[in-house]
Amino acid sequence: MIKNTLKKLNIKRLNESARRLRRFLYDSADLFIALPCRIFTRRRDFDGSGIKKILIIRNDRIGDLILSTPALRAVRETHPRCEIHLLINEYTKDLVINNPDINKLLTDEQMLDKDYDMAIALLPGYHQNYLTFKSGASFRAGYTGWGGGFFLTHKIKDDRATRIRHEVLSALEITGLFGCKTLNTELNVSVTNEGERFAEDFFRENSLNGSFVIIIHPGSSQEYIRWNKDNFAAVADYFILEHRAKIVLLGSKNEKPLLEHIASKMSQKTALLHSTALTNVVSALKRSNLFIGHSTGPMHIAAALKVPVTAIFGSAHPLDSFKEWGPWNTKNAIVSLDLGCKDCHPTDCKTFDCMKLIKPEDVIKAAESLIEWSKRR
Repeated sequence: MIKNTLKKLNIKRLNESARRLRRFLYDSADLFIALPCRIFTRRRDFDGSGIKKILIIRNDRIGDLILSTPALRAVRETHPRCEIHLLINEYTKDLVINNPDINKLLTDEQMLDKDYDMAIALLPGYHQNYLTFKSGASFRAGYTGWGGGFFLTHKIKDDRATRIRHEVLSALEITGLFGCKTLNTELNVSVTNEGERFAEDFFRENSLNGSFVIIIHPGSSQEYIRWNKDNFAAVADYFILEHRAKIVLLGSKNEKPLLEHIASKMSQKTALLHSTALTNVVSALKRSNLFIGHSTGPMHIAAALKVPVTAIFGSAHPLDSFKEWGPWNTKNAIVSLDLGCKDCHPTDCKTFDCMKLIKPEDVIKAAESLIEWSKRR
């Protein structure tokens, strides 16, 4: 809303202006309501001996939740006998439905109890910080920088745009405020019987069993992440001809026209998988040999399943770059152009040349470097 308003006013350097205005509004709001809240949020030395019930909040997107699974493990390993609840979005539930580190999944904040002992917000935000306070927890951890820091008893400044580290490490940094650490930073996604049945049928119906299968995900909700759709057709054709690969084009039901367009540009027939059920996506990716796509949820699912990943990244802005959001702990090849744009941010960009100038040969070369590993799967 802030950026849309500034855009109508024809403000230049839109992102920086929005950031400063947002900071002013947050700081002003904090001044009015922080003082009474500080009575309840004064800093206390953390004592984990009395912790019995824990709330963790990660109610944002697919990749964010997957990259937080090592942090969930850290809390479980530190508090093995505690009741741990995780607040997430309904559409991401399938990703953690069988996660052994969670006792209960919450998909509606109205379901929150008010008797937690410890609450952790793994993403920055005024509302998320407020929910830690609403939970009744005596110990509350999260980020400052997006408002509501006064709701927290233990906090870290959200400096991810300047102190670059992977999101996995950022999440572990938050849980580390309460001494929750782990040596196992592998990602975790749930596999369900429903998803396995779907994938078995899909692979059988499309004659994919026993083949070298490449899943390509050409979509994204954000324009600046999307690579040219016709380029994907060229990449797919190359691997069909050179490696006798079977190609699966993956997307949501809303992306069906995109998948059909790419398929129409290919010289060989391909399978289309357009499903909104994440458990189906998980089981299909689990059976693949190689993933090619953007910085999206399916990329992180593939990485969690140890599928070799060729990831196409555009923006060099820290909060969008592969340094923070790249494939974690799997064989991967990154395709990215740093055009040296000062203070790069997609909001201020009109051309997205960092994506447009990536050629099919660039992606093919990156994917070829993973072929040996891919064929071992």
